[in-house]
Amino acid sequence: MADRAYEMLKRDILRCRFRPGTAILDTYLAAEYGMSRTPIREATNLLRREGLVVVIPKRGTLVKPIDFGELQDTYRMRELLEPEAAVLASRRANAEELAALEELSDASVSTDVDAATRNERNRLLHVRIAELSRIPLLAQTINSLHEEIERFLNFRGTQGRAYTATNHGRIVDVIRTGTEDEIRHVVSAGIERARTHMLEGLMASDSGRADQAS
Repeated sequence: MADRAYEMLKRDILRCRFRPGTAILDTYLAAEYGMSRTPIREATNLLRREGLVVVIPKRGTLVKPIDFGELQDTYRMRELLEPEAAVLASRRANAEELAALEELSDASVSTDVDAATRNERNRLLHVRIAELSRIPLLAQTINSLHEEIERFLNFRGTQGRAYTATNHGRIVDVIRTGTEDEIRHVVSAGIERARTHMLEGLMASDSGRADQAS
């Protein structure tokens, strides 16, 4: 039950069903998920160790608020890690794995599913590329980075500003056939486009708050 509670609560946090800053209440979640409070507490403790849940004095246990400074650092970390992960994937993945990667790429931009599902598939694609590097710690780190990005994108979606990735097919193609320099360039360019989207979203949010204040 603790595993089930963990999976359900984490999914609801990543999809912003429970938005950043929302209080985590054992009694409510137990009723929501149809289980006792004990597995909810165990799941909450696991998510606290992962950084998705925080304990704030005088406020209680909350879904971690989105820190935009940390988010920018997340993109900096992506820039350091993902180009090299893609280079290693190009060396170490076999033809069958690359074909499966292409299918995952196509699924990540499908219009047949909702935006939250596309955001999840976006994360899974980038993590899969890292997994093909054959360095488990690298894949774990990139997954953690993309969980925070997924949560941010879903939060933006709740504000009517959804984002759709557009260069995934190019990434898979260059991993298959490109040189190491070409791979690094394409992956870095994709990260920069995503970072620019994030900054534009932040500026739009700040502008909206200014308009309300005026």
